[in-house]
Amino acid sequence: MAAKKKITQKTAGRPRSEDLEPLVLKTTYEMLAKKGYHGFSIDDIVLETGVAKTTIYRRWPSKAHLAMSTVTHMISPYLEFPKEVPFAKAILDQMDALSGVFSGKFGRVISTLIGAGQQDVELADSILENYLLPRRNAAKQFFHHAIETKQIRFLSDSDIDVCMDILYGTLYFRLLLKHEKPKFQDLRPWLESFLHKLQN
Repeated sequence: MAAKKKITQKTAGRPRSEDLEPLVLKTTYEMLAKKGYHGFSIDDIVLETGVAKTTIYRRWPSKAHLAMSTVTHMISPYLEFPKEVPFAKAILDQMDALSGVFSGKFGRVISTLIGAGQQDVELADSILENYLLPRRNAAKQFFHHAIETKQIRFLSDSDIDVCMDILYGTLYFRLLLKHEKPKFQDLRPWLESFLHKLQN
């Protein structure tokens, strides 16, 4: 009688190291969109991905850090200012792309994080350090470049801060209060008028 061949079933192991980060970030993003910040835990990510908790904490020291790393990873492609484009058009194009992202799943994710940050000091600090300040610094450099190339008049750093609040505050106000969708086309004529004043 012929001996039976031993059949071994291939079982899924832990993700390869090169696949780990995108897998964890994608899973975290889906958890944030579905459950909100307070609705998921690192244990949920471990169960969903098979990545060891120690590995996750080695790369992301806290849940807040993981959440904000996820947000910055997902939104980064939409935050870059178009190159070789006049200042006003670059600002408007970037805000147009950002408003489109805010109108979908990402808008729900970032709004729930900002809301949760009002009661969570660690999360609020992470939002400031990993999301807000890097974006504002990049925008401030873009303003300085426009001043140096004489596309807009001279503005002090405090003036630039106010300009950024006026421009981007329109999107975030609608994103957070939800009285209107952050549709860019509704805002564009007003923003164009404001940017035009910076050129004179």
